[in-house]
Amino acid sequence: MVVGSILAAGRGTRLGSERPKQYLEVLGKPVLAWTLEQFEASTVIDAIQVVCRAEDESTVRAIARQYGIDKLRWVVPGGESCPLSIASGVKHLRGILSEADVFVLHMGVSPLVTPGDIAQSVELCREKGCCFTMHPVNICMARRGGDGWADTDAPKEQFIELNTPWAFRFGAVSGLYARLEEEGYRLKDADYTLSLWLADGRQAWYARGSDQGRMKITTAHDLTLLEAYLARQTTKARDEACEAVSRP
Repeated sequence: MVVGSILAAGRGTRLGSERPKQYLEVLGKPVLAWTLEQFEASTVIDAIQVVCRAEDESTVRAIARQYGIDKLRWVVPGGESCPLSIASGVKHLRGILSEADVFVLHMGVSPLVTPGDIAQSVELCREKGCCFTMHPVNICMARRGGDGWADTDAPKEQFIELNTPWAFRFGAVSGLYARLEEEGYRLKDADYTLSLWLADGRQAWYARGSDQGRMKITTAHDLTLLEAYLARQTTKARDEACEAVSRP
């Protein structure tokens, strides 16, 4: 089984909105719905788990009903931070997934992920045990000093951007979190799965993600860019449909 675990427990404080950003509407549809539709369309995803705030469970289920997300199986309460929400999703699936099953983690506010992004993550995970989606760094970089100065440049060729989806064999990622829990380790805000994975001495394999899949809603500007992109894609699809109908 391949399960897509969608994180939707954030409060969106950096966006400055009263509503969490995953529930804000773009072209009349919640951001989370755009994301879920990609996992619903994926031929490699068997079931979907959404991790959200406990008080938002009814909202998530209503979105799934309205937009035909038939693969939604579980809505799980998240934690006070993203790392805690990830751990909550993993813990919930123990006893449901086998060690060889694939756990695909994705942010609910990254709605332009493609079924191709998901499929290649699952494929590499099955081969190597994990997969982190990456994008090349296309801008100049420098190491930040203090008080507005930088002390050295950082060659962009030596770095990559990491984005979700992340995919793991479930036995490996579940075992990692279980051991940390047994040791009494308390997850910090910076303890994302990649950090924990590398600190455990494991190799992190990556695959190139699609250009549009790079989009993650963090600021109001991101929301504006998403709306413009989706509006353009909608217009393009309509024009192509009209052209096809008008052909003799």
